[in-house]
Amino acid sequence: MRKIDPEGVWSDFEDQLGEQARFYTRSLDALTSAQDRKIATENYTLTLGVLFEGFVNDLIFAYANRDCTRVMQHLETSVRKTLESNRKAAAAFDGFAEFKSQRHLTKKELKAILDPAERNTSFPNYASIEDRANQWLIAEHARRFTGLTAQQRAIIDLTIAFRNNLAHRSKSSLDQLNDILKLGPLYPTGLCRSVNRVQQAGHYLKSQMNGGTRASVLAVLLREAAHELVR
Repeated sequence: MRKIDPEGVWSDFEDQLGEQARFYTRSLDALTSAQDRKIATENYTLTLGVLFEGFVNDLIFAYANRDCTRVMQHLETSVRKTLESNRKAAAAFDGFAEFKSQRHLTKKELKAILDPAERNTSFPNYASIEDRANQWLIAEHARRFTGLTAQQRAIIDLTIAFRNNLAHRSKSSLDQLNDILKLGPLYPTGLCRSVNRVQQAGHYLKSQMNGGTRASVLAVLLREAAHELVR
């Protein structure tokens, strides 16, 4: 069976980021209206969040595909916990059934376990990504997810928060975005907000810093954080 390659997942993601960055730069060069530039920036940042979500889902799948030991352990634990509520079924299982642990599953078998609905998982924050990695991956691979710096985690949380706010435009998503924009690890990046709340994500993201927009800075830092997951 041909395995899914984490490096290939990264390469695809890196290519997608490059394509989007080039398109965004060309868009800003062509647009003169502040409103148009804001919309282009919002679309770019929303795309960053969507691409990152796909990247994380594919990467966890790729690492699990390398070694399914933890997946099998999780399945056995789940079954045994279910049987705890039914003594009769548990006794029958212990008497007549057994788990056949295997290190590798086919991609189809693994997909049926990790993504039975055939759609990506939307993670509310980086902590939930870590939880999923610890759930499905052996320690060697899970450590890649637990080893990020506080700043890298904050950048990913900020990307998710911008994506959610731009997608839903709700008060709760704006409140969450403002909470994350206050995080200390973001201060050196220039993305940390001042005392005043951000009222519109698009205006904040299109503002200039270090020769580019805040959205461009976020994209660079997101790429660096994501790359750590496959180094």
